[in-house]
Amino acid sequence: MNIAQLRLYDLFRKELSLPDDKAALFVAAVEEVVEQKEKIAIQINASKEDIYKLELKLELKIEQTKGDIYKAMFLTGVIQLFAILSGVLAIVKLMIK
Repeated sequence: MNIAQLRLYDLFRKELSLPDDKAALFVAAVEEVVEQKEKIAIQINASKEDIYKLELKLELKIEQTKGDIYKAMFLTGVIQLFAILSGVLAIVKLMIK
């Protein structure tokens, strides 16, 4: 037992007139609650860090997707231009004959 646990044990035993075994159980229960609170706090901090990392990854992915969309739009425009020019040339060729 550490010093804080011994102080709690003495307080529960002397001030609250608890028997030794009940005071020890109560100290153990308080210790468990404190440990659970610490674990929850660690999980919350880890969650905040995870969310921040995920946010950075998403921002990068969005930027990459924007670039891919711009490339696709450009290529679509070039293909449409080629198709239109081919159509116009075909019509002109038919008109000349």
